[in-house]
Amino acid sequence: MSDDGLVRVAGGLVYRFAHGEPEVLVIDDAYGYVSLPKGHVEGDELLEEAALREVAEETGVEGRIVAPLAAVRYAFKERESTVEKVAHYYLIEAVGGSVRHQAEEIAGARYVGVDEAERAAREQGYENNLDVFARGLRALRRAGPSVGRLGMLIDHTLLAAEATPSDVERVCREARAYRFASVCVNPVYVRQCAEALIGSPVKTCTVIGFPLGASTTRTKAQEAREAVENGAEELDVVISIGALRAGDVGYVQEELHAVVEAADGNAIVKAILETALLDEAEIARAARAALAAGVHFVKTSTGFAAAGGATVQAVRLLREVVGDALGVKASGGVRTSEAAHQLMAAGATRIGTSSGPRLVELPESAPW
Repeated sequence: MSDDGLVRVAGGLVYRFAHGEPEVLVIDDAYGYVSLPKGHVEGDELLEEAALREVAEETGVEGRIVAPLAAVRYAFKERESTVEKVAHYYLIEAVGGSVRHQAEEIAGARYVGVDEAERAAREQGYENNLDVFARGLRALRRAGPSVGRLGMLIDHTLLAAEATPSDVERVCREARAYRFASVCVNPVYVRQCAEALIGSPVKTCTVIGFPLGASTTRTKAQEAREAVENGAEELDVVISIGALRAGDVGYVQEELHAVVEAADGNAIVKAILETALLDEAEIARAARAALAAGVHFVKTSTGFAAAGGATVQAVRLLREVVGDALGVKASGGVRTSEAAHQLMAAGATRIGTSSGPRLVELPESAPW
């Protein structure tokens, strides 16, 4: 029971696509109703962790969190007292396992089409689950297979100076539940992050020459080598902004190439250009230098520059310059789903944010 006296449970609307069409996993519960898998949150579990565990235990299906759907509060009589519960539901993509229901808890589990799921929820389901079904099915109908794409492009970021090991543990657990692209942490936490993500598709990312880019080339290369030794699989390196603005593009290209060589094929390298401090001609020159240096991504911002972070204009320009040869990462001030989708439409293939779980929320007016 939580501090507010509520009993918390978590579960979700699980989906898959079969021959291009969405199907939803529903259960037949012990009381004859069509429902969704859910169960009690245990110990210090995150709500998302509890939802995935309960889905796996009740139905045999492994999933990843795509987005929160709804929190449903209800009460029921237990002996002579009233128990108040709040059920947290998530939209969950099936990524593994196979349907085999937990016979001691539920009568059955099966995938059905969205129309059948909607009908079953209305005719055989619980009234307080109707909004959960409605929000989830609406997202599947509108977005199709792209409904879960945003989460797979997020670099879940924790670069605050005051971040603690427990904070790092939390963002790693969140990233595992949502299967974000990576967790990006300061170099001191790379080893902890890499160990926390073992067995997960989520990558360990760190920063080099951060946040000013004013370290020497030798220092940046050594940072890169140590980060890789500690388990980093992605390196976000801040370019020498002063050298670029002074017109020494060759220096920028050489320092980035040194980091690529230090990574030695064991990590992808993203060049942070700090686009808010540059004009369009400088952004283009920096992007071309990064391309020539052999990096894998160009990235807009550190998030620490007072001048600003990612913009649609900067992302569009970067995509025009590098074409399909490099990824483009938009970071700095990306805090809403709408903003993230606008950046993706402009050409971003990664989104750096410290607000990952909030970013994937399904707005009433979704951008698809």
